[in-house]
Amino acid sequence: MSAPPVEGRPLVVYCGPDSDGVAERWSGDRRPFDLRAVDPGDDVAAVLDETAFDCVVCHATSDGSANVGGVVGLVRGHDRHVPVVVFDGDDAFDVGAAVDLGVTQHFDVSSEFDAVAELERLAPTVERARRERRERSMLDSLLWHIPLSVYFKDRTGRHVRVSDALTEHIGPPYLESPDGKRHHAPEDVVGKTDFDLYPDALAEETAEDDRTVVESGESIGERIERSVGGDLDEMYVATSKAPWYDEHGDVVGLVGVTRDVTDRLKYEKQLERQNERLERFAGVISHDLRNPLEVAFARLEFAQETGDPEHFEAAEDALDRMNALIDDVLTLARQGETVDDPESVALDVAATDAWAVVDTRDATLDVQTTTTVQADAGRLQQLLENVFRNAVEHAGDDVTVCIGDLDDEPGFFVADDGPGIPEPDRESVFDSGYSTSDSGTGLGLSIVRTIAEAHGWEIRVTESRFPDLAGTDAAADDAVDAGDDRTSRGARFEFTGADPPDR
Repeated sequence: MSAPPVEGRPLVVYCGPDSDGVAERWSGDRRPFDLRAVDPGDDVAAVLDETAFDCVVCHATSDGSANVGGVVGLVRGHDRHVPVVVFDGDDAFDVGAAVDLGVTQHFDVSSEFDAVAELERLAPTVERARRERRERSMLDSLLWHIPLSVYFKDRTGRHVRVSDALTEHIGPPYLESPDGKRHHAPEDVVGKTDFDLYPDALAEETAEDDRTVVESGESIGERIERSVGGDLDEMYVATSKAPWYDEHGDVVGLVGVTRDVTDRLKYEKQLERQNERLERFAGVISHDLRNPLEVAFARLEFAQETGDPEHFEAAEDALDRMNALIDDVLTLARQGETVDDPESVALDVAATDAWAVVDTRDATLDVQTTTTVQADAGRLQQLLENVFRNAVEHAGDDVTVCIGDLDDEPGFFVADDGPGIPEPDRESVFDSGYSTSDSGTGLGLSIVRTIAEAHGWEIRVTESRFPDLAGTDAAADDAVDAGDDRTSRGARFEFTGADPPDR
């Protein structure tokens, strides 16, 4: 047998007669590759198991000493890409069988042929196989270890190769098709189209993109998409696709890369909210704080000139307003950070606690919910306090305030039976400085919006309906339809996206 191959050099396994003689004659540094020679009667399987080979050569002779079919089968069991070359002496091996077995090259040779010389001629084949093997190993390493969903599709949209992360790069550790079938491993996906893996609407979109790439030869840049699946509604991915070319430069399919960008989008959204809060702070400092500060200075100047004590009272009122504004600005700053670790909070408990710390005078709280939501308990209570305080300040001392669940989507509402908010003003009520009360700072509802956004909720303003100052919103609709004049209309704040813990 020949010596072990030099590291980094190609290796060919030769199985044929006079293997020791062929190996001895082959030895030398100037050979294009290393040779591992094995006698047909030896344990060829063991040699193949322990050797990283780039090509296998079998010499078939008329005496049948070499089981060429068996050797080819062993090679294909290891690697279907490795070239297998057959030296066929005296038509000892059937050409048709060579094709069926996957023989790469078949040479008819005479009994006097020089095995070493013929092996020399295989240098280009071995070098090409070595290069392709390295390229395959690099691709394999990429697909095995890269934490991205990478996939190759042919022109019909069928997956040819996929990365290990494709089935688990986002959400559960499997890819579940609309019919409930779960794909845990890359081989489960190979051969399938997007219609076999995803809902029809999504598959139609991706198939259209695939056709565009394959037919035009142009890439599709990073496209942001919402993830598939009820549990992944707040997850987003970015997908890019490019043509896949063969060795002749023809487009034979496409390669796609999909990655999770949820954290990036959350960061961008958080940064956008922070910039908005900075603008609000700048507005408060430049306008809302400056006005009472100018009043205080003016009153102090009048007091110095006239000695009239009423100017001191006016200055004190202006300073009190500045103090309230500063408190609210600090609240805006503290409450605007994204809620990263929410807990289960009972809405009825939060509402009761918030009501207890607000000066509600003769107002009434009607709690119509037992829902639990995912929230920061302290910030949720602050939100409810501000909404309750807004109702008392703008709807009167005897207002009735109701908190309940939304009918058609996750979330809750807070409503009152006051005069309501005119439709043209329903967006501007959340702006810093907006207030119809002389005593308000105009930041209360801005804080409400800031806290809602920090939870990922959306807030909207509409009308409330209260039959006899109690009951459900649906009952109120019935009362209005029946012409019940006891029904009043007030302000209703709806918070959507406030999911219960089991979602």
